[in-house]
Amino acid sequence: MSDRQQKRTVTSNESKIQPDEHSSSSSSSTRSGGRRGMTPSTSSSYEEQQPAMRSVAISPAVSHHRTILFDAPLKRVDPGTTATASIKNATSPATTAKQTPLYLNKKPMLTKKSLSDPQVGVPKKSKWNVEHSTLKARPSPSPTTPCALPPPQKCTSRLVKGTSADIISGRISMTLQSRSIQAKYCKSAAKCRTLDFVKFYIRLYAVPGDDEEVLVELQRVSGDYLSFMYDCRAILDAAEGKDVFMDNNDVNNRHCPNKKALYLRLPVSEMSFACDDNTILRHDLKTKQDDEDIINITSELLSSPQSDSNMLGMESLVSLVDVNVTSKSTAILASKRLVCTRHQPDNGPFSLHNYVMSLIIYEDDHEEDDDDESVEEDDTSAIKISLNGSIAEHTRRLRTHALTSLSNALDLLCSEKILCETISASKDWYASVLIPRLIENVKCASNKPHDATLAARCLTSLAMCSRVFASTMKESDGCNVGCMSALELAGEIGRDEFELLSRDCERCQSTLLRC
Repeated sequence: MSDRQQKRTVTSNESKIQPDEHSSSSSSSTRSGGRRGMTPSTSSSYEEQQPAMRSVAISPAVSHHRTILFDAPLKRVDPGTTATASIKNATSPATTAKQTPLYLNKKPMLTKKSLSDPQVGVPKKSKWNVEHSTLKARPSPSPTTPCALPPPQKCTSRLVKGTSADIISGRISMTLQSRSIQAKYCKSAAKCRTLDFVKFYIRLYAVPGDDEEVLVELQRVSGDYLSFMYDCRAILDAAEGKDVFMDNNDVNNRHCPNKKALYLRLPVSEMSFACDDNTILRHDLKTKQDDEDIINITSELLSSPQSDSNMLGMESLVSLVDVNVTSKSTAILASKRLVCTRHQPDNGPFSLHNYVMSLIIYEDDHEEDDDDESVEEDDTSAIKISLNGSIAEHTRRLRTHALTSLSNALDLLCSEKILCETISASKDWYASVLIPRLIENVKCASNKPHDATLAARCLTSLAMCSRVFASTMKESDGCNVGCMSALELAGEIGRDEFELLSRDCERCQSTLLRC
């Protein structure tokens, strides 16, 4: 086709398509880069195929979180079988719509976020349950009440916000149990006694003008201040819902066998300067006569008619039989004299064995006054109660020191494998007199959990020493409450109130079952 004919064809097509001005301007404005010379139907279909901006509202997907519930009565399962299978089933697509909650049988962690959650950090059956509505304001000095409590100290008190009194009291009772602190509860107050013979009170007060605050205050009655502050900080932190971690110097670890004291990280004989061959220590040059002289000083304190000298002598004896705070030669000699009279020197009129065993076997008739500070009688009766309480406290401390020294001595000689040989001359007395008395101490775990703990340790060492002693303990089950039954009951009390008691009872039970 020639050029002239092509021009005619194009001119005829242009004359047929004559869009109006408005439609052409609108189509040109709505189309970017559109083709010219298209029919209206073709143009509309072309516009529908072009991409357009659209807004879509996307709602968040429904999250399927598992609810973790803490249920104490459930039994523990093997983490390699049942627990893994339950987690897989809970996360499978078939059970996504409806998932069963996962139960964990352990104590919950206490964090700051748990303050608003009343179910976190509280045991299911708390020994101390204080109703928030029954709290009273803290008494302040006034002309009518000049003997009111002194102002609260910052280091021994804390304001807890956003938590009711029953939650706070539950947290405190759980902390006292884990730290093996004996407590007796009375309304909004708790009377406590630690393993270091520190006595203090815990009181909860309402804050006037603010119903969401509770004042937690601790007041020391007697005992070592450093030991009190060590427990005080842990109790106040637990009341706020903070994590309370147990380290190597904690109360339970410090009173376990073969554990270091609060101020000792390592026994003196194992320290770096003592292990150096070039270092000559004084105890390296010490002879057996020097060890006997040290023990004789303790014997003189115990034979003194002064009560304070007797207490100092018992505290010295507890240190002498502890290999962590004295040399091993001195500890072994003192332990031998303690457990058997055969190792007593002929020229010594005082018997260390008889003195300690008399404290353990013959219990004093005095009982400690465990009532709360609610004596509203005259001054004479208050003084009388105070004197009786002082005598009972002195006697109880002597007896507890005697059980501590005996448990340390038996444990040391048992670890050295010389216990059976040491007490061979007194086996009949141990089986007929001492072991039944120790079982009676375990039975009194509800009133004296610390003494029951020490008695369980002594029974463990004796059972490991001789099968005759172990069989004697097992045969005692023919009575009303035997050794195994007493250990089981004491273990239940320990799990509720005294953690250290439950540990030693379980250890003694396992030892008897192996024998």
